[in-house]
Amino acid sequence: MGSPGLRDADGWLPRERRFPTGDLAGQIDLLLYSGGGESRLPGVPRHDLTSAESEIWFSSTSISRPGRHARAAILESLAGLSGALGDPAPVSLWFNALRARIANALGAPSATVLLAPSLAEGRALAHFVAATTLGRAVVEMVPSPEESDDDALSLPNWARETIALRGADGTPLDPLDIDAHARSLASDLLNDGQALLLHALDVSRTGLAGVSRAAARRIVDAAPERVLTLLDAGELRTPPERLAADLAEGMMVLASGSRFMGGPAHCAALLLPPAIARALEAAPSRFAADISPARFDLPAGLRHVFGGGFDTRMNVGLGLRWAGALAEFERYNAIPQDIRDRVLDAFSRRARAMAARLDFLDLEPRRGHADDFLRGGVVSLHPVDPGGGRMGYIGASALRAALGLPRPGVAGDAVCHIGAPVPTAAGAILPLSISAPLICDVAGRLARGVAFDRAMAPVWRDLSTLFTKWETLAG
Repeated sequence: MGSPGLRDADGWLPRERRFPTGDLAGQIDLLLYSGGGESRLPGVPRHDLTSAESEIWFSSTSISRPGRHARAAILESLAGLSGALGDPAPVSLWFNALRARIANALGAPSATVLLAPSLAEGRALAHFVAATTLGRAVVEMVPSPEESDDDALSLPNWARETIALRGADGTPLDPLDIDAHARSLASDLLNDGQALLLHALDVSRTGLAGVSRAAARRIVDAAPERVLTLLDAGELRTPPERLAADLAEGMMVLASGSRFMGGPAHCAALLLPPAIARALEAAPSRFAADISPARFDLPAGLRHVFGGGFDTRMNVGLGLRWAGALAEFERYNAIPQDIRDRVLDAFSRRARAMAARLDFLDLEPRRGHADDFLRGGVVSLHPVDPGGGRMGYIGASALRAALGLPRPGVAGDAVCHIGAPVPTAAGAILPLSISAPLICDVAGRLARGVAFDRAMAPVWRDLSTLFTKWETLAG
């Protein structure tokens, strides 16, 4: 951690070792980026609490700038831990309360929550849970990793089978074909005597999905003693009640507070349904070199299973990041569903209409989906290079970086953030996406009686600025 006052054996902050109350704001960045997962995401800009208010953020498939409610919640949490609000809070109880808030926010109070500083480490925890509870090595079935990871090359070297979400030409596959491939592959692996951890990707960074929940259930039913399912909801765009239903059906759920929800970068959580949590608690201790949770990241009843011990007692930065993400998440969930859907759909339609008029962009076609309004918050754009062909990953990365740098005289010197590029056989995709804090801002204006078009006007202005700068760079 680097903060000696946060290492009391009982998780308390003694009064004589508190942070100076007048300098809490100055401690936030130091703590937020301690114990984080930034080293797993090379080339991704650090978005901290000091980013200018004028910056434009349509990057919620990667990371977003924390909203003002997140910033206020982080400062309040730090003040409570440091004793600035009275007696210092017990850090162990604070982490317990954070885990309970995550479970309640997803409508699953009976779920057991394990914290992780990145989605990659959340997946490593899921692998540990699967291997430990099944009592044997597992083969992972993973939908195209580049669709869910900013840096797919950082994945550990486990036994893994990939389920393609796109064809050889880069276009999205039919969901029925994805499910058929997954069922066939699972059948072959099970017939070979393997145990499986099946990843079902809820919403990818380009708005795709697979394996479906129905197909995952069929695979589990074929060999329930040898298959566990991880619902990868890293984007956290799905209504909490649906994720609660997934947990009730026995799936583990992986979620991030850093992307769509607008919490600070690098906060993730793995939620376990009661049956898996009980099986893990009863399992013998096991060492795994590829996971390194802090002691307070885990509920007390599960710590004995992690035979490698804990190098760190607590990751206060991770707790503060979740405190900020939960403030935004709880605010977003309080908005009526029909308003959320309307804003998502309006954003998708307007962004697509604006992009369709530009000759330096190709749009990925929309696909029919029962819940397309959810995926409509992500608009997948193929940038076109000056020669007329689609850019590859390197060119798209450079373009994204240029959009995120001030350029005097261009679009009012605006700094614009969009999602990290996703490589495909048809050229790289730069995802454009609205975040929960922006939707909350629109909902707040609507609640004050502002007409819908006027409530969306700041979003439309920022979209126009982004495309104006992009056009100049494409020049």
